[in-house]
Amino acid sequence: MASLIWKIASKFSTPIKTLPRLTLPMQYRCLNINVILCNEFSDDIFINNVLEKTGLQLKKSVAKKLLASGSREWSLDYTCDSIQCLQSFGFQTAGLNKIFTVWPFIVGMEKKLLIERIEFWGKEYLDMDWVHSTAVKFPRLLAYDVKSNILPKIHYLHHFFKNDAAVKQIIRKYPYFLISRKGTIEERINCIAEIGMNPATVLTLIKRQPRLLYATSSGFSFKIVWLERLGFDRSEIVNLLLRYPSIFVTNINKLEEKVHWLVEVGYGGGSPRRIIWINPPCLGYTVESMKIKFALLRDHLKIDLEQIHNCPSALGYSTKRLYNRIAYLKHLRLWEGPYQPSLGSFITKNDQDFCNLVAKRPYQHYMNFVDSLPADELTEKLSNTSI
Repeated sequence: MASLIWKIASKFSTPIKTLPRLTLPMQYRCLNINVILCNEFSDDIFINNVLEKTGLQLKKSVAKKLLASGSREWSLDYTCDSIQCLQSFGFQTAGLNKIFTVWPFIVGMEKKLLIERIEFWGKEYLDMDWVHSTAVKFPRLLAYDVKSNILPKIHYLHHFFKNDAAVKQIIRKYPYFLISRKGTIEERINCIAEIGMNPATVLTLIKRQPRLLYATSSGFSFKIVWLERLGFDRSEIVNLLLRYPSIFVTNINKLEEKVHWLVEVGYGGGSPRRIIWINPPCLGYTVESMKIKFALLRDHLKIDLEQIHNCPSALGYSTKRLYNRIAYLKHLRLWEGPYQPSLGSFITKNDQDFCNLVAKRPYQHYMNFVDSLPADELTEKLSNTSI
């Protein structure tokens, strides 16, 4: 009996909700078949039928997400059509598992729409390798209609920047901003341009930090006002933005917290403006991380405060590598006397250059020394840190 009901139900390859013209009695009959399906067939049987028909291997957790998405509201054929459509475009089992984990509702899309959207991204604009990797990360991109939603935004970008290759590069790098409203994207770009940038400069900036197209225009404006209050003029803000665009996608409260701490411990001579201008990447470090490195330099490695303040980039350096290198220089007795290297002379070099240019010792000699250091020595020193 159950198999007979399944055969009858599987004939309904179109979801019930897409049949609004059915008479009320016919709708009830369709509804009754769905109810019978839910009663007569367990979730396991439904998934097994899907797997058998598509040849797909799903993880249990992914199968549960598919069921929770409402896939049981559609017929077996309808669900399998969506999966087989994705398979026909080269999506493999591993990728499909990830797609269904992030957005299981894709199995409820009409096959025609799914084909249209994949072909647009794969053939008309980019390539299938990109589509595979992007759909795994952002499967909801396939939920948006190409003609009414995606194309107007792409046309606007081409019109504003007049550089097709660059626009394609931006979309390839950060496609998710295309799900924003067209008006919102225009607001963000105009907000950047109004600081004093021409389209070519705006394009350079966005290529460096595509997340600017996802930042809110109000948040961007708040940061401009904040920088102006600190004494920056518009040309300096443009310069700062080009040097370190990530500052404009960081929460304003976190920026203020970082600047406050840097001033408190003496960086920039107590001037927030000077701190930001000299080393804007400092605003990308967490306060907790900077506190640990500052304590290591000042309290444990006994480095002069003037040196620490003159080298703010040390706050973003690897704590372990910083400790190992200074310990090695102390071991060689090069961290004392008139020939002591400055803090900034070695923190940006790789280990090989550090050995050749600063320590003047073979690389293997340095590595042997690092291996001889007690594993918990640095952890023990940092555990007593409090600033």
